Amino acid sequence: MRVLVTGVASSLGRLVAERLLAEPAVETVIGLDDRACRPLVPGIRFVRANLRRPEWTSVLDGVDAAVVLGGVQGWLSGRSATMRLVEDGKYILRAMITAGVPKIITGSSMVVYGPQPRVPITETLPVRGHQASPYARSLALLSDYVDTLAQPGTTITRLRSAWVCGPHESTPMRYLASRPVLACGHTEHRIQAVHEDDLVAAFWLAIRHDLPGVYNVAADDGCPVRDVAALVGCSRVCVPLPWLALRGWLRLRGFRRSSGWVRALYCSGHLDTARLRAAGWRPAYSTRQVLAEGLAMVRPTV
Repeated sequence: MRVLVTGVASSLGRLVAERLLAEPAVETVIGLDDRACRPLVPGIRFVRANLRRPEWTSVLDGVDAAVVLGGVQGWLSGRSATMRLVEDGKYILRAMITAGVPKIITGSSMVVYGPQPRVPITETLPVRGHQASPYARSLALLSDYVDTLAQPGTTITRLRSAWVCGPHESTPMRYLASRPVLACGHTEHRIQAVHEDDLVAAFWLAIRHDLPGVYNVAADDGCPVRDVAALVGCSRVCVPLPWLALRGWLRLRGFRRSSGWVRALYCSGHLDTARLRAAGWRPAYSTRQVLAEGLAMVRPTV
């Protein structure tokens, strides 16, 4: 089996590539990115290229499955960055369809759902990220584009994950551990997370089996904000969410996050993961364990 991984220079891309290299069924792993991959993942064939130019598309010849990671990690700000994510994603997906790649697995974030009623979010609910932050809008636009790509002989799996945390990605816990306050009215909200290893396992499951359509990925029902506050030792001083989301406030505290990122952390809905579990996915970590491991990376003595 030959597998292509886009976004391989990211921490998650490296983890996916390393997992694939450890599988006997995988003969070749091709890593594609417009950034340098440092250090290079031993054993992969790395291709650095402008993702909107055709020079790299020859690597798609003979590829059995492709993993597209552009929308899982990070939080882009600014119109140019978010539109670049959209345009790069469209070009990559179009090239894969044209080359006849039989299996494409895309990664995205739960923020693509945007504002939803406070009920478990199933894969059948409409995408409303167009009404949210610029980053959520970019993911929603990519989702709209994937909707147009139905092609006989091609299976497209779309994984939408909760907040990713673990030894290589601890951004949510770095933010929460640096806050002396909580947003009033959100102490009962549950933060959902997924361990990076469990997310990688979901990608491997989709590579091995035909799983067309959308699948939510989250450890469990989540951990209440009040419990997360206790975990990080937050003083629980409350301020209104709009105040907490102000960029000036975030700069003052030394950990800058966009207002959309903060709102999403406190207000994202609850993902229902029954569909992926029915396909055989079993997370090894609970949300509480995931957050605790992320906190240990932020505070090694904890």
